[in-house]
Amino acid sequence: MKKILLTLILILTYSCNDSLVTETEINAVQKVLNFYDCECERSKGFESVNGIEKTFFELEISKSKLLEHDFSNINSHAGNIAYLFYSNLEQEKSNYDEIKVKINSENGKSNEFKYSDQELKEIESYQSEIKKINELIISKNYNDLIKEFESSIAVDKNAIEELFNLLNKRHGNLLKNQFQGFQFAEVNNNH
Repeated sequence: MKKILLTLILILTYSCNDSLVTETEINAVQKVLNFYDCECERSKGFESVNGIEKTFFELEISKSKLLEHDFSNINSHAGNIAYLFYSNLEQEKSNYDEIKVKINSENGKSNEFKYSDQELKEIESYQSEIKKINELIISKNYNDLIKEFESSIAVDKNAIEELFNLLNKRHGNLLKNQFQGFQFAEVNNNH
């Protein structure tokens, strides 16, 4: 009970005092607002569990048409919200052990997510590889794209070309791409 009360007091104190929010944090929140065209309440604080203190920043999102229309992918969107915020913190990334995301839907349902700084660093470490693959797709360099697959995965160049030719015919040539989020999944290594 003490933990909950202390956390609640800190959240209220921090969320009511904008002077405790840095310019960098405000800009990072703005990136989320721009992407999701939403309302966003923000708070920051710390929690102490079993003697371990964690600092956090929480984003509470509501009134986003994108999220309402794509609720089946809410887990990926929550990851995107956390990553959008985190990736724009610049030198202030180390200020937080955790980014929390709460998404409120119009039907009154709320979903809450937590992302550790280690998880977000892991996603950040993949960004250059994702960018490279996206560039190969945009430039239609399917020979090099196939080289990006693990050797244990049999990939047919003709099948890849046919897939992207079909997509280009239906939707037009891909000119740019946009990171839309992530979610972690358990993997069975026993096949």
